[in-house]
Amino acid sequence: MRSGPGAPREEVELKLNPDGSLVQLEPGSWFVCFVPPIAPEWWHRFIHPVHKHVFALRPAAAGEWTLFEPWWSRLLTATITTEQATKFLRWGARGDVLLVRESIPGRSSQLRGMMTCAALAAHLLGRPYWVFTPHQLYLVLVREPGVCHVNVAALLRADLSSLARSGTRVLRACEHCGPKGALRSPGAPKPFCMKCGMDLPASKVATKVKGSR
Repeated sequence: MRSGPGAPREEVELKLNPDGSLVQLEPGSWFVCFVPPIAPEWWHRFIHPVHKHVFALRPAAAGEWTLFEPWWSRLLTATITTEQATKFLRWGARGDVLLVRESIPGRSSQLRGMMTCAALAAHLLGRPYWVFTPHQLYLVLVREPGVCHVNVAALLRADLSSLARSGTRVLRACEHCGPKGALRSPGAPKPFCMKCGMDLPASKVATKVKGSR
C-alpha cells in the first residue's frame, strides 16, 4: 500500500458530541494554586502580596500528574511525576490551593483577550469570569459552593500516588467538603480536609455535634 503525499487517505467519519468534542469527557478536578513568586518580576509590586501567580495540576494516573502552568513566554502543559508534583504542591502551600471542578463544555470565551495566568486558568476551568490577576480569580472561585480550600499539609501526608483512580478524572472530597456535605456554607471559604475535617471551623463542628444529640 502506497504511503506519502500522493497516497489515498482513509476517510473516517468524525462527529462532535453535544459538548463540541470528539470524545466524551467527565469534568475533572484541579488543584488550583495561588502562589507568591519564586523569581520576583517588576509588575508584582502592583498586585496582591501573596497571590501573584496561578497554576493548576491534578493526578493523571498512578505516579503521574498533569501540570498546567502559564508562563510569560508560553503555556506549559506537561505530564510530571508524583515527586515533581510534590514540589509544585509545596509551592502552593506558600499561598492558597483550591480544589475546583472544571466545567464542560464551559462558559468561557476566547474573546477575553489578555492572556494573563489568571485569565488562562479561568479559561482552563471553563469559567466566564473576566479576571486579570490571580487574586481576582481566587475571590470569585472561593465563593462557588463546589470549591474547597485544600489543606496542603494533610494532602502531602497522604499517598499522592493513590489520588488518581482508574476511569475517572474527579477527585472526591470528604463528607464535609463533598457536594452533599452537611457542613458546607455556600458563598464562604470552605476548608478541604482529605478525609479528616480537622480544618473545619470549631463553631460548625459544635453545631453538628449539638444537632446530633
